[in-house]
Amino acid sequence: MNPYKILDLDPGASKRDIIQAAATAMRKKEYTGKEVAEAQRELMNPISRAAHEFIDLMDVVPFLNQLDVKVPETSNGDPLNPLSASRERQ
Repeated sequence: MNPYKILDLDPGASKRDIIQAAATAMRKKEYTGKEVAEAQRELMNPISRAAHEFIDLMDVVPFLNQLDVKVPETSNGDPLNPLSASRERQ
């Protein structure tokens, strides 16, 4: 769950902005009341907010998309279960 996405906020938002965004999110009904309340609670708590800001800062998805990583094929053709071929032989 990304509380910034749910509440449509930037990481530098004030507590007042968080409360207003939660009210707006409830009116839009794009997310459930529980999701909006949890997002607001997460951002109002300084420790969990710092953790979410760190995670937002360390978003590695754009970098992973740029990598050219090839998954090695195994003898059984299943890259997710390399041991299944050895188990089948036993």
